[in-house]
Amino acid sequence: MFEWIKRLRKEKMPTRKLGSRDAGDEAVRLELSAFAPGVMPFLGLTTYLQLGLYEAAARAVAGAPNLESKEVLARSAGVTLTKHQRLSEELRRRGREPHLVMQPYTPVIDRYIERIDTPDWHQHVLSIYLVGGLFDGFFAELARGIDDGFRSEAIEILVDNTGREDLNKLLAAEIAVDPQLANRLALWGRRLVGDTLLVSREVLALSEGRTFVASHVEPIFTELIAEHSRRMDDLGLTA
Repeated sequence: MFEWIKRLRKEKMPTRKLGSRDAGDEAVRLELSAFAPGVMPFLGLTTYLQLGLYEAAARAVAGAPNLESKEVLARSAGVTLTKHQRLSEELRRRGREPHLVMQPYTPVIDRYIERIDTPDWHQHVLSIYLVGGLFDGFFAELARGIDDGFRSEAIEILVDNTGREDLNKLLAAEIAVDPQLANRLALWGRRLVGDTLLVSREVLALSEGRTFVASHVEPIFTELIAEHSRRMDDLGLTA
């Protein structure tokens, strides 16, 4: 798996961003949206993922070294909780109990959260920043392929980046105080991308409209890596 990731990194990275609205991005968007699952698997996955990201942000609040950091992380947790609640409300509107719809998809998300769990507070915050951005973009693009009236609202929920810039500033400030922190976070960021791609592969395999073939989705993963690298570069970290 990691040799495959290294090979993708060596290829020329796309200059366009995942989820860009430019006309030139249509091919990338359509390729990912073609793997969209049915609306119920989509809602089960995204609703539980947002719950997991909220819990991760809440744990970071508890471990924050100062009040300013706590406030930034609490705001981030609040945004993620709101996304979870809006997705849950859609399930209830359809007459479904959220916990029952989420249940089949808890193992894949729980395994992922367990793999990226760390007692290091700075690494934990970096995970929230990078993983939240990657998965929100990934699922927003998948949503474009859902044949359902909730599609537009799902995209609107997931592309909400409120608070993400504050997380970037928080991490940048911590690195400025302790420049040695950058090396440790760069290593952690490189590990995160591998685990994130593993989950992305499992999600794409749930597609109801297209059979998953690894070679067919390499451009998608190359684009995800490029987006991950951009966020790392924004913090002065080498992806």
